[in-house]
Amino acid sequence: MMFLPEQISKLNELEMLVFDFIIKSPEEVQQMTIRDLASQAHVSTSTIVRLCTKLGFEGWSDLKFYLKNQLKEKTPEEQHYDNMLEFNMFLRRMNTDNYQAKLNNAAQMIAKADYTVFLGLGTSGSLSEYATKYFVNTGLRSFVISDPFQAVQVQGMGNVVAVIMSVSGETEQVVNKELEFKAGGAKIISITNNEDCTVAKLADYQLSYNLVNEWSKQYPLGNLTTQLPVLAILEILAHKSIDYHLKK
Repeated sequence: MMFLPEQISKLNELEMLVFDFIIKSPEEVQQMTIRDLASQAHVSTSTIVRLCTKLGFEGWSDLKFYLKNQLKEKTPEEQHYDNMLEFNMFLRRMNTDNYQAKLNNAAQMIAKADYTVFLGLGTSGSLSEYATKYFVNTGLRSFVISDPFQAVQVQGMGNVVAVIMSVSGETEQVVNKELEFKAGGAKIISITNNEDCTVAKLADYQLSYNLVNEWSKQYPLGNLTTQLPVLAILEILAHKSIDYHLKK
């Protein structure tokens, strides 16, 4: 099960008691009604409702559905779409005021830039190419670096923002390119699976999607973590950035 630290930090003492009970006894909890859980945790039902809301759920039934999907053994068909539930959770997080503020800050940085450079390798490289085309279509100057050996030249190009994409945030070639961008004076926006990685820590703004990593059964090094959140982030950034740009 995955709950964000920023969500957990907002829980009060009673809500933390319920949360602790859920984490320690998920199989027992998923069979309970909200009144059963309230009785077991010695809290009111309204405390549980507030907990659910702070964790990004519509209510107790929604949270129980999430718990059941996390705990039950998946059929092969369900495995293929397992990340869709995680994607749904991400969309809820993305619509929070906190995440929207992050997107707005990143978009304002892009709007002020003379150029936006997208960088990624592998799947992230393909997304970088897509992002470049999407941003150009909105009217923003953009180009892509998908070759880890391509020289980075920032000086003399004006105000440059580099959007660095990496699932793990630890790929050596990506980190090295990010350092080159920083040395040249570019501002960095990272898009990674989590913020506790080198790429994110080096960035000026961090955007993460926090999904459970999925790996190929046929090819153990094949990362199959869905990139739908990245597409959502990129497209929203493009629209927000051009809106800010036109207001300048």
